[in-house]
Amino acid sequence: MSVATVGTELADLVDEAVLRHLGSEPTRRVVIAMSKDDNPKATVLVFRAGGRNPALAIKAATTPGAQASVEREAQALRELQRLDPGLVGGTVPRLVELYGHAGHTLLVATAQGGMPMSTGYHRWRHTASSHQVGTDFRDAAAWLERLAGVASLTHEVEGWAHRLTTRWPGDGVATSCAATAERLEDELRTDVGSVVHGDFWCGNVMRERGVVSGVVDWEHARFGADPVRDRVRFALGYTLYLDRHSRPGVHVAGHRGLSAGAWGNPVRYLLTGRGWYPDLVAAFVGDGLAATGRSRALWRPALLLGLVEVATLADHPEFARQHLDLVAELSPGVVLR
Repeated sequence: MSVATVGTELADLVDEAVLRHLGSEPTRRVVIAMSKDDNPKATVLVFRAGGRNPALAIKAATTPGAQASVEREAQALRELQRLDPGLVGGTVPRLVELYGHAGHTLLVATAQGGMPMSTGYHRWRHTASSHQVGTDFRDAAAWLERLAGVASLTHEVEGWAHRLTTRWPGDGVATSCAATAERLEDELRTDVGSVVHGDFWCGNVMRERGVVSGVVDWEHARFGADPVRDRVRFALGYTLYLDRHSRPGVHVAGHRGLSAGAWGNPVRYLLTGRGWYPDLVAAFVGDGLAATGRSRALWRPALLLGLVEVATLADHPEFARQHLDLVAELSPGVVLR
């Protein structure tokens, strides 16, 4: 996909940004993302001639909603750099510039080298291997431990129950799930707050030479949130697509008791099934709970509250509703300790 794909006027602005920050040296530009939602953003990677890794990442927004997202990301990158000038060992993009012109907003940042973890995730039988999956989770955990060490902040209560009823006022399922969310929030209460990425899934995690080389897309970052949120988000995002490459009704390779079919089956398997994968996730989330003084046994309630979070925050209405219905379905089967 060429940079012209994002539109002539926007491409001209990208050209101006490149000239301003890299001068007139030859470059190559690649559009790596062009979101298709109501507030589209294009991400352009800029490579120096002969460069293996990109020199700049430029995120371009053309609608008010997309512009607000880009501005939130710029603010998050500024705040993180204030707390940690090293930006988690250089794994977080450094904000170079944020500017707007003629209804467009561009965020210019340093780019992170490496390959998204999601690339390996979708390789043949990757998720069937306990070794390969375990490596993904260990790498994610190691980076999250570094992020948690950036700063100790006052924890802010999220209020997911209220957010559910605000999104679906008068909806009986939402009201029932809000009551569950209140119980979950009470069981998982903590005074520990830290920097939270907010959208920590394998597509936002870059790896190079066997280590995490970058974590991108910081528009949902929070400062003073429960650090377990990132572990839960990673686990749920990883789980949801375990059956992506299996035909409906077919057993999912490597996961005894999981068959492809109805939406959310992998999450049902995680929360109600048995096997190496639920055990791996239990340890991954449990380690985060233990690090904040809570019981490891609360890993299932933490994941259920993570489903509530997605239902509350997801931009796509159908995706949000699917998570809400899954919370309603699974709540009776998850023991609150």
